[in-house]
Amino acid sequence: MKKIILLLVMIMSSQGYAQDTIGLRRSRKYIPKTVYLSQFKSIPDTVDVRYINGDSMVQVPMDYDPFRGKKRVRYEPKDSVFLDRYKAVAYNIENKVDSSRFMRYWKDEIRIYFDKSVPEDDAKFLMNFAEKLSSEVDSLKISRNFIREKSNYVVYYVNEDHKIEHEPRIGNKSGYYVSWNGKSQIYKASLKVNTAVVTNNLLKENLLKYHFFKSLGYFSSSKELDCSSILSACNSYRRLSDEDLELLKYHYSYGVCKGQSLKSFTELTNSMQEKLEEDPNAQLFVIHAE
Repeated sequence: MKKIILLLVMIMSSQGYAQDTIGLRRSRKYIPKTVYLSQFKSIPDTVDVRYINGDSMVQVPMDYDPFRGKKRVRYEPKDSVFLDRYKAVAYNIENKVDSSRFMRYWKDEIRIYFDKSVPEDDAKFLMNFAEKLSSEVDSLKISRNFIREKSNYVVYYVNEDHKIEHEPRIGNKSGYYVSWNGKSQIYKASLKVNTAVVTNNLLKENLLKYHFFKSLGYFSSSKELDCSSILSACNSYRRLSDEDLELLKYHYSYGVCKGQSLKSFTELTNSMQEKLEEDPNAQLFVIHAE
């Protein structure tokens, strides 16, 4: 399915490329040529074009504001170790490097409905976990809904007393299934625990947390994470670690592009890092079109 990235990234130096002239100091503002063309389509012969710090830059009026009418968020830089771990869980690069794979995320509020097969104590357990995540991550909203038709996330159990498969694509084991649109935005999900097999209450709760957390970004597990981490590749009891939470916050941060491919994400973060190395004071922003 073809994905569309409705994002624009612009990079402008904080120094404004000021230049001295004889007897008068004038400030001139330049933007990358690619950005200029995306805004104005062509470059008039009367406009000054220069090669500055390795980039082709085009002069624009001093009152030019590339962010007018758009949501501007300062770029959130991370070191290479963190970015490698993020790509492992968001793009599953440890199992297969697919540069065309996109990150998935929830844009709208997650409204959870618990099927009658789920005991109320278990429903409260998962909601406590979900509400903690929602309180920690600004752009992730999660609530409980008691009307299935108004929900977009269904949690259910299967066992001898409850045999209805609300989402057959999950298979016979416990797991989850998510659906996304052409913008890589998840809009529907189901989570199942097979309690005919999983009878231990601690393991059942662990599976609820594990599959729910992974469904928030279609996340993969990573062998680079500590075994106590929810997103670790270990087959052990998992707890919400600080690193899990940091990865989730970054995934939902508007200081990074949303719904982009592994190739685009890698090119963007590499480019941003190069700019910061050249000019630590550079002002880098991510512009969101929606």
